[in-house]
Amino acid sequence: MIVRSSILLLVAFFAPVAYAEGWELRRDDLDKERPAVEEGVATVTIGEEPLRFPRYLNEIGVQRIRIRFRGPGTERQKLSVVWSGGSRGTDTFAVQVNGISVGMSQTVESPRRPYAWYRDDFAFRLAPGSEHVLEISSPPEFSSAIEFAGIRMAAPDVQDYQPLCYESIASLQRYEKELGRKGTVVKSAHLWVFAPHQFAEEANALASFLERAYAEMKDIYGMGTVFKFSVEHYPRGHKRGWGGISGGGTIGYTIESLQRFGRLGTGDVRGFAGYTEEMSHGFNAYYKCGGTYEALGVAVQEEVVRRLVPRRIADAFWLREHEKWDDTQRAYLAAGCRNPDPGKYPWNVLYTRILNGLFLKLRNEYGPAMWRDFFRQIRETDYPLHRAKKTERMRIYADIFSELFGRDMRKEFTEFGIDLDADPPWGWETYKNQQ
Repeated sequence: MIVRSSILLLVAFFAPVAYAEGWELRRDDLDKERPAVEEGVATVTIGEEPLRFPRYLNEIGVQRIRIRFRGPGTERQKLSVVWSGGSRGTDTFAVQVNGISVGMSQTVESPRRPYAWYRDDFAFRLAPGSEHVLEISSPPEFSSAIEFAGIRMAAPDVQDYQPLCYESIASLQRYEKELGRKGTVVKSAHLWVFAPHQFAEEANALASFLERAYAEMKDIYGMGTVFKFSVEHYPRGHKRGWGGISGGGTIGYTIESLQRFGRLGTGDVRGFAGYTEEMSHGFNAYYKCGGTYEALGVAVQEEVVRRLVPRRIADAFWLREHEKWDDTQRAYLAAGCRNPDPGKYPWNVLYTRILNGLFLKLRNEYGPAMWRDFFRQIRETDYPLHRAKKTERMRIYADIFSELFGRDMRKEFTEFGIDLDADPPWGWETYKNQQ
């Protein structure tokens, strides 16, 4: 995520419906309705129902977004906008309040990082008034589509804006309807946890633990997530309890998973490993690590777990995993870098274990700072995985490690059995039908 702040002092007008708290418009994928568009303008009035989110600019006929709101002003305020550019060219937008410019967003080259999310902050002082209009539009020379995920007006000293994931169930009322009984939602700084009411204590404990995990992942990945995580629990077989992560950070699990966490807590990694792995995937998605999605999420998860629990607890879980990785890699090499037994080693399992074995070997040599330095190197080279073809990604990984280790890692990847020219998101996709 890239954040830019624009600060401006001006005489204008401001106040949301609830002055102390401000207001927020947030993308909600469970509500597909959009505001009406008249003569190219999508208009939203805060406080009027139904409140529709203006998701697009320069798309579906929307040339300008207009947001009306009421209330007293006179104090400094901050507008925060979370957005993504189109994939065709350079993108930016302008913001006005009551006809007065409060700034421009950062300008991004969207083809270099397709579908990346950004946050822009605009701070300004507003004079008293009761009727106010906020407008968002692109200058004439910037015409490619822009997608928004959240717009918030708040006091300047509030926590940086982090909207809830757009695929979240989003409200207790909706959750209880899906659950079919009384529920609870625990809201913490970077995540919401939805659970049946009878497991409120477990949900609170889980939220506290995952906040600790979030802090460690933020340190390793070098950035926070754009969106708050939504951790949701459903009966077995429910369509939203899929056992994984979706969108910008919605994690769906079974109620049994929460019960297991309640029994085991942090005394056994099996009590929380699913949650921390999916959260790790939520972070690495910002680097477009599709070529090693599962393996990288697991590798960073181990680093996080070892920061959170005593070594004996971490070893009880991870050393068994290390043995599986080693056994699988030896079998793969013995079979001439082919799948020795697709029945025993499904392609995604084979691939993930081989990569995790390699990552472990490298981490043991480099030390505990390896992943933090790895992601820093990606940022410093302007996120090369965003622009790579699928068959180029493993070479980019090898080149990044070459920078870290100061030697040719393409050779070492090959010797370990990694095909540098394959497309491997869920196994060796390039070759699996030939073996």
